[in-house]
Amino acid sequence: MKPALAFLAALAASTPAAADSLTAAMAAPITSLDPHFYNAAPNNGVAMHIFERLTGRDPQAKLIPELADSWHTVGDTTWEFKLHPGVRWTDGTPFTPDDIAFTFSRVPNVPNSPGGFAGLLRAVQRIETIDANTIRLHTAAPAPNLPGDLAGIAVISRHAGEAASTEDYNSGKATIGTGPYKLARYAQGDRIELVRNDTYWGPRPEWDKVTYRFIANSAARTAALLSGDVDLIDVPPAADLPRLQADKNLRVVSTQGLRVIFLYPDFSRTADSPFITDAAGAKLPKNPLQDLRVRQALTMAINRPAIAERVMGGTAEATGQWLPPGTFGYAPNVKPPAYNPDRAKALLAEAGYPAGFRLTLHTPNDRYPNDSATAQAVAQMWSRIGVQTAVEALPWSSYSARASHQEFAIGLLGWGSNTAEAGYTLINVIGTSQPAAGRGLSNNGHYSNPTLDALTDRALSTNDDATREKLLIQAVTMAMDDVPIIPLHQLVNYWASKKSVAFAPRSDERTLARDAHSVK
Repeated sequence: MKPALAFLAALAASTPAAADSLTAAMAAPITSLDPHFYNAAPNNGVAMHIFERLTGRDPQAKLIPELADSWHTVGDTTWEFKLHPGVRWTDGTPFTPDDIAFTFSRVPNVPNSPGGFAGLLRAVQRIETIDANTIRLHTAAPAPNLPGDLAGIAVISRHAGEAASTEDYNSGKATIGTGPYKLARYAQGDRIELVRNDTYWGPRPEWDKVTYRFIANSAARTAALLSGDVDLIDVPPAADLPRLQADKNLRVVSTQGLRVIFLYPDFSRTADSPFITDAAGAKLPKNPLQDLRVRQALTMAINRPAIAERVMGGTAEATGQWLPPGTFGYAPNVKPPAYNPDRAKALLAEAGYPAGFRLTLHTPNDRYPNDSATAQAVAQMWSRIGVQTAVEALPWSSYSARASHQEFAIGLLGWGSNTAEAGYTLINVIGTSQPAAGRGLSNNGHYSNPTLDALTDRALSTNDDATREKLLIQAVTMAMDDVPIIPLHQLVNYWASKKSVAFAPRSDERTLARDAHSVK
C-alpha cells in the first residue's frame, strides 16, 4: 500500500496555524524513558523527542543527518562523522565527542535490559576524536551499514548519565537530551508530557507542548479522537477505518510498515519444554519444536491470507519473511507458505506425533494490532491438525519480560526492521544469542545457526551494494528454510487525526510530533 497523499496535499494548500499543544493517543505504552533500556518502538518514538542520534530517518526510512551533518569512509574500516557545531544539552552543557564515547560504552551494559541496542554497535572497535566536531569510528572489517545502524542509537550525556540508573531516566533526573523537547511529566502507563526546548539547535518545534496518552483499548482511542479529547491516534481499529475515512472532520493516513508479526518457537530446551505435553497431557521426552518437520507443519497449517483479511481487516499483508517488497534484502523467492493442513498432518506423523500434542501459545494483548485475536486464529488452525493449542494473553509489561527470559514454548511478537534492510533482523532476532558480541539480543527463542551467522557477517562486511544484497537474500532464504521464526504478516501503519492536524505517516510506525502540523 502506498503512503497516503493527504498529508502533502494539506501542507501545500494551507499555512501553519499558531503553535499550541498536540495531544496524541498511543495504542502501546512505553516501558521506560531510558533510551538504551529496551529496543521497542513505543520507547524509541518517545525518546526521539528528547534524545537525538548521529543519523536519523525520514518518514519513509531514508537516512538523514541529525547530530552528524555528514559522514564518509576513510579507508575500508573507518567512518568519519562531522558533528553539528554549537549543540548543547538542555541544561546548557555543550555536547562533545566524549558524550558519544560514553554513549557507546553504556549501550551494551544496561542492567536488566530485555532487549537492547548493542547489535547496532557491534562493528565499532573504537572511537577516535579528531577535533571538537569530528570523530572517526574504527571497525574490524568493512561496515557499510554503520551510518544506518547509528540512527537507532540515542546519544546521551556523560555528565548526566555516568552515575545514572534506568530509574533515574524514568524519574526525569537523568533525562537530559539535545532534542526538540524536554520532559515535563511521566506517569507510567498513563501519559507523558513534553515541553518545547527553546534552546534547540535545529528548527524551532511547532508545538509548545506535546502530550502522549496511552490508551490500549482501540474503541476508547477512537472515542477520544471523535470527542476531541485528542488530536491524533495511532493504530485506529480496522473496523473503524471506513467510518473515520468518511468523516469530513478527520484525516486518515497510512503507509506500508516495516514491522512483521511472527511466532517464535523455543529452541533453548531440548527436553521438557514448558507448556508442551503429549495429546493426553503427559510430559514429552523431547521438545517437538526442535524438529524441523514440526515447525514446517505449524507454518503451513496457518492460513495467512485469511488472518490478514478477517482478523486484521485488510490492514496487513501475508508474508513468509520479515521484510516487505522493495526493501534491501527482500527475497522474492520466499513466498508466504501455502496453507496445506493435510501436508501438515503428514509431517507431524513423520516427526513421531501422529496424534499431535498440546501446546500453549503466549501473546501480548495490548501491544500490536489484534495481537491476541491473531493468536486465537492461529490456535484454531493448529488445533485442526492435531496440535491442541490454548492461548494465554498477557499485558505487554508482563509479557515482554517473561518472553526475554525464554519462559514460553512459543510466543507472538512483532519486529520492526527500521534500517529497511535484512541484516538488522539477521543480527538481532535470528542471530545466535551472543550478548558480548552484540548478536541475538532480541532472539527470544534462542535459535542458533552458525552457518547462517557466518553468511550474515560476510554480507554485512561487503561494501559493494549489489553483492551485499545478493548475500542477504541468500541468508534470508537459508533462514526461512529452517523456520527459526514463523512470520505471519506485515503491518500497514495507520493514523487518524482531526482535520486541523496533518500527519506524515511513518514506515517505522513512530508517532513523532515533528511529523504533525497544524493546518487551517
